[in-house]
Amino acid sequence: MINRKILRIIGLQASLTLLIVLGFLVFSDRVSAVSSALGGSIGFLTGLAYALRSSSPRGVTPRHWLQAQYAGERFKFVMTVILFSATFALYRPLRLPEFFLTYIATLLVYFAALLLD
Repeated sequence: MINRKILRIIGLQASLTLLIVLGFLVFSDRVSAVSSALGGSIGFLTGLAYALRSSSPRGVTPRHWLQAQYAGERFKFVMTVILFSATFALYRPLRLPEFFLTYIATLLVYFAALLLD
């Protein structure tokens, strides 16, 4: 079972991604919006991958919980590398400013939630 706070953060990341993408659709063009969507998606999908992997430890001891967190972080890192590589390889018209703006915005949601909690 994934913690509600984690799900809320992932939901905020996805919502912010959608808001930024809509902004690019209105004020720029489709390539900017797609680039933004790809960056934001990597941000919140890897967070979801972490949450899914780390939320099911194999035991109840603190060591098992810690191992689950490490496994979640490893999985998130691997997914991030794979998704970045796939994006750079498969989407040639990628606009890096829009891509990284939205990716970084999703990361900032996570850190802001930690500070405000």
